[in-house]
Amino acid sequence: MPTHNNLSDAELLQLHKTTQNNEWLGILLQRYTLLLFGVCMKYFKNETLAKDGVQQIFLKSLATIPKHQIDFFKGWIYMVARNYCLMELRNKHSNISIDENI
Repeated sequence: MPTHNNLSDAELLQLHKTTQNNEWLGILLQRYTLLLFGVCMKYFKNETLAKDGVQQIFLKSLATIPKHQIDFFKGWIYMVARNYCLMELRNKHSNISIDENI
């Protein structure tokens, strides 16, 4: 059996789908930790918020991956990260507006 380093993203997704073992998703997400951190840093410009964002994206991905047919994981996870960051910034902006009106 090949080591997990030699498996493609598609093979890891297929292994998860057939075995329902989240360890395969963990290996896959670990590959993209730096990408996700970079995306979060781009939007948040704060290391702590970026680290928290990566964790939240991991949790969201674990819940949503089984529901989607993913053909290109890197692009998919990038879009999840970008959408998460934009939503957080929108929520933060809304909270600031509410606080200013009080």
